[in-house]
Amino acid sequence: MADMLNAVQMGADLLEIRLDTFDNDAEPKELLQARRKPVIFSCRRREDGGSWRGSEDERIMLLKTAIISGADYCELEYDIADQVRRFGTCQRVISYTNLKETPSDIAEIYEELRHKQPDIVKLTCKARTPEEAWPLVQILAKLPVPTVVVGLGRPGVMLAVLGRKIGAPWTAAALERGMEAYPGQPTIRDLELVYHYRSITPQTRLIGVTGVGEREYLSTALLNTALAELDVPIRCLPLQVGNVRLFRKVIEAVKLLGVVVEEDQQDALREVAGTIDESVAPVVLNPGGMPVENSVDLLTAGENKSWHGRHTFGPGAMDALERSLASRGKSIDGSVMLFVGLNATARSIARAAKERGGVLIFASRDRDTSARFSRMLGGRQIPIEAIYSTLHDVLVVCDETSAASEGTETSELHPGFLKAGMAVMDLTALPRKTPLLREAQQRGCDVIAPADLLIEQVRRQVHCLTGREAARRPLEKILEQLLDEE
Repeated sequence: MADMLNAVQMGADLLEIRLDTFDNDAEPKELLQARRKPVIFSCRRREDGGSWRGSEDERIMLLKTAIISGADYCELEYDIADQVRRFGTCQRVISYTNLKETPSDIAEIYEELRHKQPDIVKLTCKARTPEEAWPLVQILAKLPVPTVVVGLGRPGVMLAVLGRKIGAPWTAAALERGMEAYPGQPTIRDLELVYHYRSITPQTRLIGVTGVGEREYLSTALLNTALAELDVPIRCLPLQVGNVRLFRKVIEAVKLLGVVVEEDQQDALREVAGTIDESVAPVVLNPGGMPVENSVDLLTAGENKSWHGRHTFGPGAMDALERSLASRGKSIDGSVMLFVGLNATARSIARAAKERGGVLIFASRDRDTSARFSRMLGGRQIPIEAIYSTLHDVLVVCDETSAASEGTETSELHPGFLKAGMAVMDLTALPRKTPLLREAQQRGCDVIAPADLLIEQVRRQVHCLTGREAARRPLEKILEQLLDEE
């Protein structure tokens, strides 16, 4: 009863009481008398992920008792639904659970459930990848009866958000971190603060955010906050990429307005873009050198299922750096910039810096990589060991793995070469500050806050999607709140 009260105070609209988890005999009538919100009773068998140890007859009798006692909802597995008749105002939730997979015949199973006199159908299936979740997405696309789909795995939040848009009666959430029923289950606070679950309606347009890391989680919160502040009926749908061809099917089936692409998938999803803007188009920045291409970190929907590719991070990072340098009477134009640890992000930032007149130096544990960057962008390459003796105005650390000296056990740079007045940008733990950045602050360096870089990127993405400017302060507040909670 204390848990029931706590759940209501934390924002739950409907409480599920698991009768299989009681140490002593459960008393449905007593529990119902204490309810402050509608209650759904379930009593799960072990094969369905439950803890029931009694006989099947005893279990069915307990569920019948809950119905007779006046339960608002009662969950009945499809194979026992015919043994429990409808009674009073209790709504029948006819369920199917598969803890191993999403079976290939899930559509046929769903049709079978529909013939068990359900008020609501509930499907709970293992869905670890986009490929496994796709059949469940197809079911959500055309619901003949109210349906709740629970995906046990990373795509689970995607199914919850899609269900909300399509009109699912509810979704399941944990009260708080550490109380999840399965790995990856969102908490009530996640749904409200990050995914803005309650504001999603059938008229809400969706933009996909790929990836399952902290950066993508925080980007989702920032985007949703910005869109809510602008009073725009657009919200984020968390996605995984998997197979690119299937991913394209998913984003077209859901009619997404755009897709924010995680770093690891930006080159792969470039092929989805039918057209690209100047932030992505190849340019030759070094006379006689190789064309420099940017990866795609934002796809926006065009006509006839076409997609337009954009790059938002590099230019945003350079804007943040330019503001920082300007506060000291300096500019990117003519500044010597040392890039340590070379990856796709380093390429995008170096391209933007070169276009603004930056003088580039590249260092990586892989000398072939630094040589390739030098040929592309016209900068100088140096051995990784030489970073401590090479003069520069700006330090940009992009990849901690390739920033380590060969043979060392740690990838952290020694801060002894940092000098007051040097600008330092470390992207290896975005949006968190690294030990290198904290040391740089103590030594009087001009630190480019990683949180500012993420906020700047989100503001550019919002502008691309809506044509409007997002205010910074609400984004700073939500990011501070989420990082403090962590």
